[in-house]
Amino acid sequence: MLGGTAGIALPALGGCGRAPAAPAPELAVLVGAIAAEQDLIALYEAARGAHASLAGRLAPVLAHHREHLAVLRRHYVPGSGRFARTAPLPAPRAQRVPGDPSGALAALRSAESRAAAARAAEAGRAGPGLAQLLASIGACEAGHAAALARPA
Repeated sequence: MLGGTAGIALPALGGCGRAPAAPAPELAVLVGAIAAEQDLIALYEAARGAHASLAGRLAPVLAHHREHLAVLRRHYVPGSGRFARTAPLPAPRAQRVPGDPSGALAALRSAESRAAAARAAEAGRAGPGLAQLLASIGACEAGHAAALARPA
């Protein structure tokens, strides 16, 4: 009896070795989230480059966004832990920052608020695993917006 059961189970286990590719709508959400994180990183780097006095304040937030990007890229092929080359990712867009530090902080706050709202909207179009990740990133971005509103 055991031998017959094992014969049935082995073919079923054969498909466990590789993670399935992300469904097309979820892949589009993921690519959009990756592009948005790349753009936020570019904005923070531009602000830090234009306003050295903000570098210390922006460094932890920039590190968070780099972590977000790394995690999103790992989920590009859900569950595989590797980055897929099936669809090209957009390059980050060049970012302009206001000439004064307070204007730069306002621009960053605005970008964080928009990003938080976008992640919430994207979570509604994603499967449960990706939705949790996007919601977590969105919550972090909302926290960044609030932190940037506080005096240094």
